[in-house]
Amino acid sequence: MTVSVFDFEAELGACAAGDRAAFLALYRQESPAMRALALAMLDDPGAADAVLHETFVLIWRNAAGYSPAIGTARAWLYSILRYRASAHARQMRSEGRHPAENTPLPQLRLPADAPPGSVAGALASLPGPQLDALLQAYLHGGDPARIAARLDRSEPDIEASLDAALAHIDKAVCA
Repeated sequence: MTVSVFDFEAELGACAAGDRAAFLALYRQESPAMRALALAMLDDPGAADAVLHETFVLIWRNAAGYSPAIGTARAWLYSILRYRASAHARQMRSEGRHPAENTPLPQLRLPADAPPGSVAGALASLPGPQLDALLQAYLHGGDPARIAARLDRSEPDIEASLDAALAHIDKAVCA
């Protein structure tokens, strides 16, 4: 059985050169997962679809601005999505609507046998309070005070949990 590996960097480079087929390949490869993340962040299918559309428009327009020096191409795609979803969440809050920050966090299905040096392995080994703080920060954004209010914990506790979680992941993955 052959496992194909999607080359995000090559496809993004081709997008920068105006290759529509490469853009379509990126969209087909990543749009389902990106929409799921947008939906988890916003809890509004219409807003998630709008964010996904805006994200891919920005990817197409700014593909030439991607540089491997800033990180992987896939991470670059998701950073655009998270930025757009955060902007939509702020807009929803200003309109009196409440994005997904008031909904329960999704249950992560982390493999029990995740390799120790993997991100999944590092996440699986985090204590619950650290994982909850990290998921809130990643999915719903906001400062530690907002996260503390959502989780009914103190702001210093959230800051310590986030610091410890990021240090743990960095040590586990980058060691």
